[in-house]
Amino acid sequence: MRKATATLRSVLSAGRNAMATTKNMRLRRVGRIMILASVTEILKPWSDFSRIPPAVLEAASVRGTAVHDICATIARRLPLLTIPDECYGYVESFNRWFELVVDDVLLVETRLVDMGFAYHGEPDLIIKAKHGEIILVDNKTPIQLVKTWQLQCAGYFNLADKNGMRPDKCGSLRLDPKGGIAKMTFYENSLQDFNLFLQALNLHRFFNTK
Repeated sequence: MRKATATLRSVLSAGRNAMATTKNMRLRRVGRIMILASVTEILKPWSDFSRIPPAVLEAASVRGTAVHDICATIARRLPLLTIPDECYGYVESFNRWFELVVDDVLLVETRLVDMGFAYHGEPDLIIKAKHGEIILVDNKTPIQLVKTWQLQCAGYFNLADKNGMRPDKCGSLRLDPKGGIAKMTFYENSLQDFNLFLQALNLHRFFNTK
């Protein structure tokens, strides 16, 4: 474990509490109970990890969660006690991007809801960049781009818009495991991406609504 300048405990607690309050959200429609699905749940069937050994997948999931928590702590400008060795490069990569790009942080891992389309989600960040644009950022630890990411960002973009924070851009930020420059990929065709996201939402609803 490496020493750092700030603590993770309060952030972990806050994030889990936010998840607990929305985990069982429901919407009554035409005499039925419809569960409000999360962006992650909606896109899960389209994320294929079958070729990755379970132990490797589990380790990557644990590391990814830890990196997200630490990055959220940094964005909130809270203190950290330690950074696990396996996370250090990713965190350094995020830190370098944060110092280079971010002027102000507008939202960090906050649960947002769209009652019209009946779903919810938790964007990693919405920031004001030093050049003035409002950017929705989804932190990623995998090196390769994944197709579902652009639909995930489209779902988050709509949530931000519905909650009064319309970004100028949205994209995935791939953090470098060795601490190098993070790679930002912007998704420009947000309307088409959101229409695809809504198709996934409708399929989720069809197969999961009783």
